[in-house]
Amino acid sequence: MSDQARMFVIGVVSLIIGAAGGWWYGMLQVDGVTLKLMTAIQEKDQAMQSADRLRKTNHEAAVKYGKDLGKLVTAAGAPAAAAAQAQSAPAASAAAPAAEDPAKLVDNVRVILAARDHIRATLDGVRAALNSEFDALAAELGNAPPDSGKLKQTLDALKQNWPQKEKDMEAATRRLLVDLGILQAAPAPADKK
Repeated sequence: MSDQARMFVIGVVSLIIGAAGGWWYGMLQVDGVTLKLMTAIQEKDQAMQSADRLRKTNHEAAVKYGKDLGKLVTAAGAPAAAAAQAQSAPAASAAAPAAEDPAKLVDNVRVILAARDHIRATLDGVRAALNSEFDALAAELGNAPPDSGKLKQTLDALKQNWPQKEKDMEAATRRLLVDLGILQAAPAPADKK
């Protein structure tokens, strides 16, 4: 074999070895990028599942009491009145200790009362949805012998008005959750001109 043929064979073998080495190194790089991409996709999927779970939890919290109370109202009237009276108020956050300065004390009290009034206004929306028929049921149950005819009549009225009451309770509960920072406020509807 001549020198030229040997050089040609060496060149072809070197080319094949170089191509194989380049392919191997390139595949290592592709595997590394693929692994990073799959990790990012898994993290994104986990974050989306967590966000969906949080949204579902918030939605369920907003409709839970109305749904649970609605089941009691439609099943029987008397337990609904007892459940409506067992309301729980959110705990007020403790204010920082007021300094000895009377002006700061007054300001702190004003801030506390303003926060209380804001929460009270939201809670009053829920309370307003639980009045009228519920109060009439409670008053009738307070009578020495409750009149079953009046109870049935009031319960029938409550059943008839329940879909709107449930919507009112849900809206008021959502406002409370927004005020407490659990839910985001719904975007304002766009005005059509």
